[in-house]
Amino acid sequence: MESNGVSVLDGAAMVMGSAIASIHALRMMRGDLTGPGWVMLWLTFAGVAITATGPFLYVARWYVRRLPETPGIGERLWAMMGVPWLLTAVIQSATGPAPRHGPLFAATLVVGLGLTSLTALGAVWTTWVMVSPEQAARVEIGPWTNRIGLVLAIAWPIQCGLGLVVLN
Repeated sequence: MESNGVSVLDGAAMVMGSAIASIHALRMMRGDLTGPGWVMLWLTFAGVAITATGPFLYVARWYVRRLPETPGIGERLWAMMGVPWLLTAVIQSATGPAPRHGPLFAATLVVGLGLTSLTALGAVWTTWVMVSPEQAARVEIGPWTNRIGLVLAIAWPIQCGLGLVVLN
């Protein structure tokens, strides 16, 4: 098996990430949305779905498939950045479809996104900014999962914006 290709387990992980995003989008969908509101909802859904896929993809690729190589920094960051979305989806599902988010939901999402964003910023900073250009160029990009994880880590402010949309 080649780790660069997309497998059925990877597809299943993507479906699970989309399910997590659906839980977060459900309350917004019940609101009175206009055209721009629906665009924002779908952009938020896509962003949360991609990020929430991380933990499931990490488990599928590294524990179920047992790939011979080790996960890259991007894959580890992607898995970490998806955990707050997963935890808050569990909290939201357990408390029922309330019209407002409870304080546990809000605190978990804010603290989780804050910690993962700071960790991603630190990893990006120490991997590419605080090193020589030659050393930064030697960082291996790796399979598609590592590349997406690196993009999500570099675009960490988007996670904070998605959190604001979901909390509103």
